[in-house]
Amino acid sequence: MVGSSALAELVQPDRVHRRVYTDPAIFDAEMRLIFGRTWVFVGHESEVAHPGDYKAAYIGRQPMVMSRHTDGQVYVLYNRCMHRGALVCREESGNSKFFRCLYHGWTYANDGALSGVPFRSGYPPDFDFDSLGLMRVPRAASYRGFVFASLSPEGQCLEDFLGPAKRSIDAIVQMSPEGRIEARQGVIKYEFRGNWKYQCENFVDHYHATFTHESAFASRYVGKDRAKLGQEARDAAEVRAYPHGHGEMFHPSDTRADEKFNLADGYLGALEAAHGRDRVAEILSGDLNIMIYPNLLFQQHSQSFRIIRPLAVDHTQVLVYPYRLPGAPETANDQKVRSVSWWASASGTGQPDDLEAFERIQEGL
Repeated sequence: MVGSSALAELVQPDRVHRRVYTDPAIFDAEMRLIFGRTWVFVGHESEVAHPGDYKAAYIGRQPMVMSRHTDGQVYVLYNRCMHRGALVCREESGNSKFFRCLYHGWTYANDGALSGVPFRSGYPPDFDFDSLGLMRVPRAASYRGFVFASLSPEGQCLEDFLGPAKRSIDAIVQMSPEGRIEARQGVIKYEFRGNWKYQCENFVDHYHATFTHESAFASRYVGKDRAKLGQEARDAAEVRAYPHGHGEMFHPSDTRADEKFNLADGYLGALEAAHGRDRVAEILSGDLNIMIYPNLLFQQHSQSFRIIRPLAVDHTQVLVYPYRLPGAPETANDQKVRSVSWWASASGTGQPDDLEAFERIQEGL
């Protein structure tokens, strides 16, 4: 176990020790002290829109399931049978009235309550079945439809944890006249042989883009001075740090908003009617990359969010979820969903560049 004093010595004002990215003991400490204590993003409420809908997820190393019960509430449960500990939900998502363990058939309702035990008469009369429902996380809360959970029963409330980053999340959902998103467009997954923090740091790193994504920008800016464009973008971009590890990167835009965000067919007017002209002008003044520590990333312009899942000190999975904006033109929504594959899929023009960089860092360190 790595002590707190030893950890403090690894992070200096002007440098970080390579062990932070390569030492399995530090990774274990992160799973215990970060993912085991703070608020961790699990999923969006629209992914479980109807009673019986569920989604499997992880908080650190703990398998979880997020489900909507017939009472309309969303529950975050440990994905672990209380009899012998087997996963009760192997599918990544779906709709079911209950979860049944394949081992001995113990069955649970969507809120975790134990609803069925085979050969129940074989248990003693005083056996306490009511106490053996699927365990719920100690704390779960939602902000603008984004569901977070904490494995710790103590700590600050979710809104205090998000702090100033709440306004950035507001900007994401306020791209819809209805003030919400729908994340039911499937998922893109990728993995890389590198530390999970690379993906966090890269998301608010404007320095790398001109070089790492040179080929992608070459195809996008044919006939233009890409070096000049890159320098202007770097000069104008803002990186903002918030409490509790959150941050964002803001790219001001000199492109007309109706061209950049496909604000056609009365969409701009609907946004202004819903959120006010000044707020809409602020939202449309540029693009946001938002990093909600430790595992949630937003890309405003591409209409997607990512979930980081650490697997080992040198192995990370990332899940990318495109989303739609209710009230926006369907043609614009379709284009945005397709653009996520254009950038982040295995054959995409952008994210594979970053993964190559992450793996080179890991090998170098």
